[in-house]
Amino acid sequence: MFKKADILLAILLLALGFGLLALLQGFSVPGSNVAVTVDGEFRGMYDLSENRVVQIESANGHNTMEIRDGQVRMTEADCPNGDCMAFGGISRTNQVIVCLPNKVVLTIRGPGGPDSVSY
Repeated sequence: MFKKADILLAILLLALGFGLLALLQGFSVPGSNVAVTVDGEFRGMYDLSENRVVQIESANGHNTMEIRDGQVRMTEADCPNGDCMAFGGISRTNQVIVCLPNKVVLTIRGPGGPDSVSY
């Protein structure tokens, strides 16, 4: 059914994929704040060192984000599927939580603000 070359190619592609994933994770460092945008409009920047709950209101719906112990998570969303709440907590630079129906994006930023990857 499978030839040795097919199995070798599959193993090589898996190894390459995991290698790239490890390399990209190496560029991610602990973040210091979270940027909130709604429908492409900047709404605020919040420090990850301060525990707080933030209500995010928009024409598309309501979301609640919670910052606790250096992580941010979406705790409430009135969107139909609630996928944004399944992300769990994020705390490393360039990690993102997105609520597509409500057009809310939470992005972790580093201590120097936006980096070259953001632009």
